[in-house]
Parts: sequence; C-alpha cells; structure tokens
Amino acid sequence: MIYIEMSRNQDHGGGTWGFTNCVWAPTEKRGGGSWPFWTKVLQVHQGDTVIHLRGKTPRAHFVGYSVASGSGFRTTRRPPDPGDHDFAQGFFRADLSQYTPFHQPINLSDLFVARWAELVAYFDQNRSRGSKKLNVFYVRQAGRLQCLNGAYLSDTDEELLTALFGPSGELISRKDGEPVVSVQTGTQVSTIQSRLGQGTFSAAVKGMYGNRCCFPGCNVDDPRFLVGAHIARWSDNEDLRGDMGNGLCLCLLHDRAFEIGFFTLDEQFQVYVNPRERDSDSPVLRELIAHHGEQIALAQVTPLDDALKEHWIRVDIEP
Repeated sequence: MIYIEMSRNQDHGGGTWGFTNCVWAPTEKRGGGSWPFWTKVLQVHQGDTVIHLRGKTPRAHFVGYSVASGSGFRTTRRPPDPGDHDFAQGFFRADLSQYTPFHQPINLSDLFVARWAELVAYFDQNRSRGSKKLNVFYVRQAGRLQCLNGAYLSDTDEELLTALFGPSGELISRKDGEPVVSVQTGTQVSTIQSRLGQGTFSAAVKGMYGNRCCFPGCNVDDPRFLVGAHIARWSDNEDLRGDMGNGLCLCLLHDRAFEIGFFTLDEQFQVYVNPRERDSDSPVLRELIAHHGEQIALAQVTPLDDALKEHWIRVDIEP
C-alpha cells in the first residue's frame, strides 16, 4: 500500500519521532472519539510506501518518500514534542526507513492548478463510492481545491497517484512553462507507482493460491509470511507485469531460495534444484533436495513458459 503523510509541523514530534523516522498520531481526539486519518497508522505494514507532504499552503511540497520498516502499533510512549497533541494518553506509530528525497520538491499549489481537472474528477468519483470511499488529503470547496484539515495519513490508490502526477510521473508544467515535476522526479514518482502495482499483484497472487505456499510439503498459510513472488522480475520484463501467470505464492524461505537460484521449476512445474548447490550441507538445501522432482501446488493460472525461461536464464539453470 501507499499512503500520503501530510505534516505541517516541521519538527513533527522531535527525536526518534521526528520526520522520516516514523508516522504517528494520537489514539483519540481531544475529548474522545477516533479520527480515521489517525487510526490509519495501524493499517501500515512493513514494505508499504509513505509519500511525505510537508509544510503549509502555498509552500506545501511533496518532498520525498519512505518505506515502512514495521507495521503500525499502539504505544503509551510519547514523542518528545507532541505539540497540539500533548493531551493524548496513547499514540499510534509505524516506523519508517529508506527516506528518498525527491530530486525536486513538488509544490502542491502548482499541482492543484496544473492537475485541476484530473483531481476534481478523482474527488467526485471517490465521493460517489459512498461507504467504500477512500480517506484522501484534499477536498473541493468553494470552487477550489484545498487540503483537508487534520487529514494526516491519507489513503492512496493508483488513480489518485495518476491524478496527482500523471501516468508514470509524466512531465507536468505550469502555465509559465516551469516544470511542476522534473524529469528526474518523474522517474522517482514512476518508481512509487510501480510499487503500488506490485502490491496489488502480490495480493492477487496470494489469493489465487489460497494464501498458502505452493512449494511441495510446505504448510505456511499465514499471509504475513507469504509473498506473491514474480517469476520474471518486475523490473526485468514490463510485458509480464500484472500477468498472473508470472506469479507464485511462496513463503519467505522458499521465495528467497527461488530468488537467488537455489531452485527453479521445470516445464512440468516440478522443483528443480540447482545442480551447483546439491552437495551443500546447508539444511535449507537439504530440504529443497528432498522435494526435487515434485510438482508444486498449482493454481487456476499455471506459470508462464516465458516467465520460467527468463528465470532459468537469470539464475543460470537449465532444467
């Protein structure tokens, strides 16, 4: 998943609670009651992307993005400087890592002008979803677009990213010709958009395999320890992106073993252990060898021949 963190406070808690270290929010409003843009912190999972929107309009900018290093949790620990949230007795928090600043910060006011039609269309479409609408960071009010007060952590989907930045982070210019999104920043935005596509693909692949590792004899069926893995890597083959035949549901161990080439699948979808590794004393390799020649548990869509052949080439195995 991808979220937008809208923070107008530059310190934002200070210390290890500060900007890019985590996302955090009080567990309840002053006087009681929940706020969906705060409770959303609990929905963050390891590997999710958080795009950072900093400052107040007209100087609010998208400045970069981070990756969640853990899932959201509730804590009684407090930020060094809780600011207006000093009243809170508890907080939601999700830790972040790998902060990547944009090559050129993207001014929100410029985006609201340059992408007016797309953002209005998205807002109206989202509102029509009723109870299924996403909680987003902006509203259309009095004939203009503006940030929603208190919309700290916003839902984001592929349509919203496209409405904001264009497909694949395309170059967007203001009326005076100055770029809103530079070429280099557009490439970074495109990377974020592809991460969203990977998350959607992973969830669909896991569901197709019944949320169970397809490796023979593996009983892992906890979604937290499963990966919707690509056979031909996402970055290597654009034509196979999103094709369910390019996916396998594997547990963390078997996903890693497949990724580094300890095993592949032959044309009958049977486990084929890398001959160069068969003399290893590693317990992992011994477990793989015990299932050499056994067929994986197949789903409705079987692995694509082209994807398997690309995996054979990448890990240098010829079944």
